[in-house]
Amino acid sequence: MALLVDYSSSDSDAAASDTEPEAKKRKLQASSSSTATTTQDETKKTTGTTNTTGSSATSQPKGAAKSTSKSTLPPLPSTFHDLYASTVRVSTRDDPTLHQGRKRQNPHVAGHWPSHLYTEWHPTTTGTSPEYETLTSLLSELSSAVKSSAVAPDLDLKTFLTSDLGAPLPLHISLSRPLSLTTGNKDDFLDAVRAALARGPGIPAFSLRPMGLEWHRTVESARSFLVLRVESATTTSEADAEVGATKRKNRELTQLLRRCNGIAQSFGQPALYAFAGGGDEESKSVMDVGDAFHISVAWSFEPPTPELVNITRQVFESGKKPTYRDVMQGMRIQVDGVKAKIGNVVTHIALPEAGTKGLFGL
Repeated sequence: MALLVDYSSSDSDAAASDTEPEAKKRKLQASSSSTATTTQDETKKTTGTTNTTGSSATSQPKGAAKSTSKSTLPPLPSTFHDLYASTVRVSTRDDPTLHQGRKRQNPHVAGHWPSHLYTEWHPTTTGTSPEYETLTSLLSELSSAVKSSAVAPDLDLKTFLTSDLGAPLPLHISLSRPLSLTTGNKDDFLDAVRAALARGPGIPAFSLRPMGLEWHRTVESARSFLVLRVESATTTSEADAEVGATKRKNRELTQLLRRCNGIAQSFGQPALYAFAGGGDEESKSVMDVGDAFHISVAWSFEPPTPELVNITRQVFESGKKPTYRDVMQGMRIQVDGVKAKIGNVVTHIALPEAGTKGLFGL
C-alpha cells in the first residue's frame, strides 16, 4: 500500500495563465497595504521618540522604572500567506533544472489546473521555544551527523522550512494527491469540497502533535522524504460520531480525508492513501490510514539506507535531554481549516470551532 504522497511545490506553479492577472492584482494590493502600514508605523515611531531639537525621547522622572517593552507589528492574517503560496513561474514548460532537479508528477497541460487539498502549519518563530528554531536545529544536527559518519558524505538535505530568500515557510499535511482539474470543473470542485466539509456532523477545529521522524522513498519522484508523523492531540471529537468510534488515532484527519477523497473520486481524480486488496474500502481506511498522516520537513535524492535510518533515529531520540522527540511531542499543531489550492489560488475553508454543531445543528 502507498501510505505517503510526494506533493512537490513545483506541481502547483503551472497554473493556467488566465488567473495570473487576478492573482497578481491581489498580491499587489496586499503588498501596497503592507507598505502603507509599515510607513505609518515608522512615522509614529519617529514622532513618538524624538523632540523638536532632534534629541532622544523625553527623560523619565528620577527613580522611575525604564520601559523595556518593544512595539511589534500585529501578526499577518492567514489570508496573506495564501496570496503568496505559489512561486513565480519562470518557464512555460516543465524544467527540472529550475526546481532543484525535481520532476513534476503531473506534467503541465494547457487548460488544466494543478490542485491540492491540505492543512497548513506555521511553526512558531517567537516565544521561549520557537518551533521553527527546533526544526532547523534538528535538520542541521542530522546533516552534520550523517556527513561525519561517512554513511552519506555527499548528503544534500533540502529543507522545506525556508524559502530561497531565507524566509520561514509553512508546512502541510496532505488530504489529497496532486490533482489535475479542468477549467470547466475547477469551480464545481471547490464548491463540492466546501459542501462536503460543511455537512453534519461537523468536524470541529482540532490539534495534532508530532510523534516520530522517518524516511520514506517515493517511486514517482525518486526522492527520499524526511517526515514527521503526527497524531491527534484532541481528547474528544464530534468526528467520532460519524463512524460510531469512541477512540481512534487521527480520527479528525481520517474523516477529513474520507470527505476529500470522496469529492476527488467523483471528479475522476485519484484518492490519497488508496489501499489494495478486497474488503470494504471505508472500513479499511478507518483502520489503517491513521498511521499515514505526516508533515514533510526535508528531502534528498539519497536513498534511505539502514545506516541513514539508524543515525536519524539516534539524533531524534537520544543524546541531549530533553531529546528532539520530547520537545516535539510537546508541540501542538492547530488545524482550523482545509486549504484548497487550485492553480495559484488558495482558498481557506474554515472548520467550525470546537463545541459547535454542523449544518442545521446536526
